[in-house]
Amino acid sequence: MADARSNGAPPASVEEPRPGRFGALWIRDFRYLFVGTVSSGFGQWAQMIGLNWLAWVISGESATQLALVASAGGGARLLAGPAIGVILDRYHRRTVLVWTTVISAVKGVLLGVLVIMDIVNMPMVYAFALLEGVVSTANQNTRQAFVYDVTNERTLSNAVALNSIAQNMSRIAGPPLTGVMIGLLGIAAPFMFIGIVMVISTVFTLPISRNTRQAAPDRENPLRSMWVAMNYISKDRAMLGLILTSVVPALTVYPYIQLLPVFAEEVLDAGATGYGLLAAAIGWGSFSGLVALSLYGEVRRKGLVLLVFYVGYVGALILFTQSNLLLFALVFLVIAGLFHGVAITLSQTLVQLLARNDMRGRATSVFAMGFGLMPLGALPMGLAIDAFGAQRAVGGFMMVSFVFFILQTFFWKSLRNAGTRQRQPTHVGMHLVEAPASVAEPVR
Repeated sequence: MADARSNGAPPASVEEPRPGRFGALWIRDFRYLFVGTVSSGFGQWAQMIGLNWLAWVISGESATQLALVASAGGGARLLAGPAIGVILDRYHRRTVLVWTTVISAVKGVLLGVLVIMDIVNMPMVYAFALLEGVVSTANQNTRQAFVYDVTNERTLSNAVALNSIAQNMSRIAGPPLTGVMIGLLGIAAPFMFIGIVMVISTVFTLPISRNTRQAAPDRENPLRSMWVAMNYISKDRAMLGLILTSVVPALTVYPYIQLLPVFAEEVLDAGATGYGLLAAAIGWGSFSGLVALSLYGEVRRKGLVLLVFYVGYVGALILFTQSNLLLFALVFLVIAGLFHGVAITLSQTLVQLLARNDMRGRATSVFAMGFGLMPLGALPMGLAIDAFGAQRAVGGFMMVSFVFFILQTFFWKSLRNAGTRQRQPTHVGMHLVEAPASVAEPVR
């Protein structure tokens, strides 16, 4: 990768958008990224649903084993996060995106072949969970940071929302499609499907221009680069608050996604098809909320709105955990998804606005690292389910997050006020200190 010195002109990939609620889609490179994200999203959901169901079947329907598989993947995400952030600020993100997508395709086909040959076992499931944790984290973090690179200040918020819509389009259709594939074609089907959609995603990633507004490559020692990023984030109260909005639910809320087979089988008696519907329901809600957010336009008080919506998200999930009928469970998950889609999109937008350009890859990865903490919640949640039942255990965990977001809404002023229009400078993000000149230099 060769870096280029800026001559004052904008990167070639960032075109002047046409007016409208979906203005970012008029940018050529963002359109390619959008389609590639939709396609890769189907592969990621097929991997998650397929691997979870494979673990559930092989382990003899053990919630503890299911939680351990989730822990393996989450642990890999957590440990790989800092290194991935350094990579994203050191190398061209387009290159990272292409390689991680190709590796995902090969990995999916390989697991499918092992299942077809009937030689897969639990140690192999753990190995693929570890590999998936690293590869999917790199891919997803790159896609988040790359949104900034291929857009501009006018379209950034719209582009983040559209990128979330791309992710949720696959979240809506991916889980039930995977459930149907498992039911009709067997457990190997979703893994072979991963190979197909990841190849499609690669085809749409390759035409993206190499000339973006990514900062000049970070040349510091990698360990020092990690330390500088952690120090930078710890001193920014609003950014630190954003990180906690991913850390706390990762410990007490998000593990329920990995444990949905337990609700599908033991609480709702809905089987694999019901599992797919449950996994898709929150995606339907998220998609609806994101479309509404895109049509609404710029949110004036992003920090306050995202905190209020997180409260609504966890509250709806608590109601889901206490539902005994599939219809009610689906309704509450749709409502939860609507709240979560808006909240997480505003969080991602604020990360992009608050982060210095030379820190964007590392800041994005640290934010995503919160999701890697899921194993610390998934394992005790799985053990609690075995001891007290799914409804009591998961509902109790979620109450912790519900109280946290209420307290954060009232007492974390810097985050509550983040993203207000009057606080945003006219340059990058919401910083009062100018970044070095090299930060504005594009990378080819």
